[in-house]
Amino acid sequence: MRAVPVKRQHVQRVESTQSDYTRLSGGIDQVSPPITIPPGAALSAHNYESGTLGSYQRIDGFEHYSGKTSPSAGTYLYCAVTAIGTTAVGDTITGATSGATGKVVAVSAGVIAITKVTGTFNSSSENFTVSAVIQGAMTSTPLARGYPTGLEDATTLNLVADEYRADIAAPTGTGSIRGLALLRGVLYSFVDKDATNGFIYKATASGWSVIPMYYTLSFTGGNLAIADGVTVTQLVTGATGVVKRHVLDSGSYDGGSAVGRFILTTIAGTFDATNAIQTNGVTRATASSLLTQIAILKGGRYEVVQYNFAGSTDTIRMYGCDGVNKAFEFDGDVYIPINTGMTTDTPLHIAAHKQMLHLTFISSLQSSTINYPFQWSAVTGANEIGMGDDISGMLTQPGDVLAIATRNSTKQLQGSSVQTFFLAELAPEVGAIPYSMQNLGVAYWVDDRGVIRIDRTQAYGNFDNATVSRKVQPLIDAMRKVLIASTVYKSRNQVRFYGTDGTGIIMTVVDGRNGSEHHFTSFTYPVNVSCAVSGEDSTGKDVIFFGATDGKVYQADRGSSFNGAEIESFVRLPFNHSKSPSTIKRYRKCILEATAVGYSVIRMHPDMSYGDPGIAQHLVQSTAIQGLGGIFDVSYYEAAYYDSRTISSPEIQIDGSGTNIGITLYSKSDIDLGHTLSGVTIHYTPRRLQR
Repeated sequence: MRAVPVKRQHVQRVESTQSDYTRLSGGIDQVSPPITIPPGAALSAHNYESGTLGSYQRIDGFEHYSGKTSPSAGTYLYCAVTAIGTTAVGDTITGATSGATGKVVAVSAGVIAITKVTGTFNSSSENFTVSAVIQGAMTSTPLARGYPTGLEDATTLNLVADEYRADIAAPTGTGSIRGLALLRGVLYSFVDKDATNGFIYKATASGWSVIPMYYTLSFTGGNLAIADGVTVTQLVTGATGVVKRHVLDSGSYDGGSAVGRFILTTIAGTFDATNAIQTNGVTRATASSLLTQIAILKGGRYEVVQYNFAGSTDTIRMYGCDGVNKAFEFDGDVYIPINTGMTTDTPLHIAAHKQMLHLTFISSLQSSTINYPFQWSAVTGANEIGMGDDISGMLTQPGDVLAIATRNSTKQLQGSSVQTFFLAELAPEVGAIPYSMQNLGVAYWVDDRGVIRIDRTQAYGNFDNATVSRKVQPLIDAMRKVLIASTVYKSRNQVRFYGTDGTGIIMTVVDGRNGSEHHFTSFTYPVNVSCAVSGEDSTGKDVIFFGATDGKVYQADRGSSFNGAEIESFVRLPFNHSKSPSTIKRYRKCILEATAVGYSVIRMHPDMSYGDPGIAQHLVQSTAIQGLGGIFDVSYYEAAYYDSRTISSPEIQIDGSGTNIGITLYSKSDIDLGHTLSGVTIHYTPRRLQR
């Protein structure tokens, strides 16, 4: 029987489009094999920071600072007007009946925007004048931040910031900012006054205010600790002065053997170096020097700590050194040099630990008498320990241990006095680069091998150390050559490292499934950092300030720009093969999950198959993200756009094929108040295996 042929039918394969969601998190990975890098990590993340719960947040700007109203704190009134004459940007308008004033920052048809407003303009129909000449009339009640679109609002806020920025001056001086310190929420800066001397400035609501240097008069035979504010008189000369502070360098008031210094102000007459010093006609000490004004030499790199040796709530002081001058105590008013007795009395690093002040002189660690930061005699319990290598920093650790790092190793000082002090190894093969040591729950600092984490073990007084920055070793190699400062941002769980060339690294500590993870990103400022400080302002809010080689002080994490300059930022994501590395896929679109504070524009560029040059370059596409989405009864109406979304999901079309796709997200703006990139969804159609 003959076989009957079977007719074969052609079945067309239906390609189904699939989606692949990637949560953006993990920070930069520069060293892992490309195929192993998680798709949410980054090949580079520049001028972004990693959030503590994932995502990449465009870093905030920075602003020129002096204590005056910050540029980003300024706001504006949106005024609908009928023009009669001519009103220009920079004019000051005055309400004809209310007397209210405002400076014009923007003019368009039927609208002016004003800032630096004083008084209250009448609700409507009020004429306004410029230089006493009527130029127009209000047609409705001026609205705070009343522009109807996010782009107009952001653009106007930037103009307002420029207006306030012009009011802020640098502390008068020459060269770089030498140091910064926060005391009770107030910022102080150390600058070079001229070719010889240095100055301290205090940030105030009216700008930088110079701290006066008082006068010092040494004494012997002191029998009473004279209170601040008391007037002293010298026998024979009749000279008088008001005590700002008395300093006990050695001896005791009880036995009349006190040796020390009076810090004086309001001087009348001329003190000599021999006659008795009296209060109310009773001799209290004998002068042992001429009266001299305290002076600070220029130069140095300041390192400052805060400590309270007296225990009262109002006796917390800052203690500092700079490698050029003597160490000092400063309470925001009185600057007092500390005499240690060293031939070259110019310590470089400082710590306050166990009620003692600790100073470093090259490889020598010296500790003051307990509770007396001005006393440095072995007779009263002061101490010296040789470290055998140049000391690069000190940091107090859990368990009342002082970590003392040299450039090549780290030891721990245990004990509570000169009688019980002993040195033990902490990390014998791990040193520290100066100005890199910070506490963020545990200790972190930079060594040649990377960022080191020093963690307490179960055994009392013992520590483990580990390198947590292996994935960004190229970044670390570049940073360790230029590192000049570091800060802690507690509310963001971050440590930041700054280079003298404007570059920096942000390390965010994130709680992961297997303990803490360390996510790294990078940044570059258009100014060169010379010093930095972090702490709390007068309201208890975390703040960071940095000084620069241009002689200005800046506040970080403020505003939409780098002090008026655009912030250029980008995240380059790893090549994602969607769990099928050998399958060619046709990529169709990308959905970006993002939020914005105000108005942001994100540009996206895809690359296929590891950037194969044989595949045509894809066009760069842009998408706008409108922040400040309104939530009824939650958002402040005048600062929310009710047609915007709380979370944006803009779609960007893709047309290309490859085995994998890498996406670069880019922004460059001086009006963007910040945005967050949370996730990416890729739509693709699988095609065939790569041959």
